[in-house]
Amino acid sequence: MKDAARRFLDRRMSRRTFVSRLTQAGVATTAAAGLSRTLDAQAPQPAVSAGVAPSRVLQNVTGGEAMAEFLIEWNVPYIFGLAGSEEVGFLDALVDRVQLQYVQGLHESSVMAMADGYARASGQTAFVNVHSDAGTAYALGQIANAFRDRIPVVITAGGQSTLARGENVFLEAPNLAQLPRDYTRWTWDVLNVETIPEVLRRAFLFARVPPGGPTFVTFSKDLWEQKLSRAEILPRSRSQPDEALHPDPDAVVRAADLLRQAQFPVIVSGREVNPYGGAASIREIAELLGAPVFADLFASHSPITFPSFHPHFSGFFAEDDKYPKDYDVFWSVGGTMFTAAGASARPIVPRPVKVIHTSIDTSELGRTYPADVPMMARVDLAAKAVLEELRRRPPAATAVADRRRATERYARERRQVLDDQAKTVWNDSPISIERLSSELNRLIDPGAIVVTELISEEQAADPYFELNRSAQGRRHFTTGGGCLGWGVPNAIGAKIAQPGRQVVALVGDGSFQFGVQALWTAVRYEVPIAVVIWNNGAYQANRKFLHAYGGRAAATGRYPGCSIDHPSIDHVAIAKGYGVEAERVDDPAKLAAALERCFKTTASGRPYVVDVRIVRRYGGAASTWVDAFSVARGVKRQS
Repeated sequence: MKDAARRFLDRRMSRRTFVSRLTQAGVATTAAAGLSRTLDAQAPQPAVSAGVAPSRVLQNVTGGEAMAEFLIEWNVPYIFGLAGSEEVGFLDALVDRVQLQYVQGLHESSVMAMADGYARASGQTAFVNVHSDAGTAYALGQIANAFRDRIPVVITAGGQSTLARGENVFLEAPNLAQLPRDYTRWTWDVLNVETIPEVLRRAFLFARVPPGGPTFVTFSKDLWEQKLSRAEILPRSRSQPDEALHPDPDAVVRAADLLRQAQFPVIVSGREVNPYGGAASIREIAELLGAPVFADLFASHSPITFPSFHPHFSGFFAEDDKYPKDYDVFWSVGGTMFTAAGASARPIVPRPVKVIHTSIDTSELGRTYPADVPMMARVDLAAKAVLEELRRRPPAATAVADRRRATERYARERRQVLDDQAKTVWNDSPISIERLSSELNRLIDPGAIVVTELISEEQAADPYFELNRSAQGRRHFTTGGGCLGWGVPNAIGAKIAQPGRQVVALVGDGSFQFGVQALWTAVRYEVPIAVVIWNNGAYQANRKFLHAYGGRAAATGRYPGCSIDHPSIDHVAIAKGYGVEAERVDDPAKLAAALERCFKTTASGRPYVVDVRIVRRYGGAASTWVDAFSVARGVKRQS
């Protein structure tokens, strides 16, 4: 049945044959006929009613021109791409269509991460064009990041001509459409030029159907070059999924009852608040209940979506072993529940605790932790509904007052500890995480987009940043996918989407090198992002876990595969090689001035890089051992 559907959609099987195949497989004739009409958007339809947007019909165009016209019709302004010989039919169609702006990169990984950032910052589906199996493979790490974070991106790739299939010619990839299958919502291999507009329509549709994520479509080279006599582009307004997933009213009442009757409820504000909003309602709920609000587990690398300096914000959930312990109701609002660092010795949420889990991601609801109120809904709509129910039937005032005092006391004490720690290490050299974070927090615009790819440092850095997911507040972008090289290009995509907002990328030195070639794109298209490198000369997370393993590495202070400080990398010279102004900071007294120069330069329209030498932390931080040998001198690896 699946093969018959594919052949029918690619116009290699008639409607009559398709219906016949399904009826032979046991499907009722009426059902088979109905399915054929559902699949075939180009089938004869009843007359268009008044007020319904009409289709656009193209005649005598190439497949590449049809694809370009589709993007124009659907108001897709940017193509993030790095194409090659197989995509010439599409690239040629862009020459005279200046409405389509081609954002070129030097590596498909960066191109994909730029599209990811554009989608996050714009709220729109991004579009990517890469080259055959090579380009797809290079982009795969960032496709995995987008899939993990549920970012809507349509990815297209060219392959060898249909006439050459099976001959093992250069760049032939028989199963190209399946290469990123595990990290996409939908894949398709176009085999008929007439189906190009319809397949693209589905790709955009499925990228946005909740919970959203990347889709992937492959084209044989000749299909972009062939002429088609007629092509219909359906209006985007008729292919938009209903993303306003309202919660079940009964679930809202049950959730409100649990929260208002709880002795001590806790709330986690998760990643879904970033695309959909809801932070204001969550704040009001927390204040009404006197409840603490946490960010998701640090290991999930989810963005901070609740006002981080609010008197009820209590840091990363389960970070402090001392607090909370006596909660009896747990509400994850758009969180993962949970993306932990590994297997847990015991449940992160104790079994007796009542659990409310709100998410549009059906793969998360109840998967790891049983939910007493599983609420499949958009987080902003769910939080608003629960808030209204709690206003109608508020909890006991005495209990709220007691909880509020305890919650605000903890938040004050937590903030005091952070401030005291920053004072203690303020003048340390190498520069402390606390000082770098504090100086950045003071200087970054209140409405900036802050993109972080700090891996091991983020847990210590984030508490010093005032983040506030609101229309005008600072937005926080990070990825839970774990594939490096995401931060710098993601910031470029975000700035393209939001040219009026300051965009700052905070990246580790290892992460910077994974995505450094994206700076070329920033210069070519004058994308003025600020990049601050947190340079500790190591893959610190690797050393942290190797040390924690407690084996020979911890005993000897030798950590294979962790140091990137021999030879030291001249990040400033590399940035300047791409045409980006840059400087290095080692002295804490010179840090603020360097950051001020950075932000002044970006405000004037040019990108800037500041390479900050920071302290090493965690187990083995004092080790200077380097795992090296010499081919030139014939020196073997030394103990």
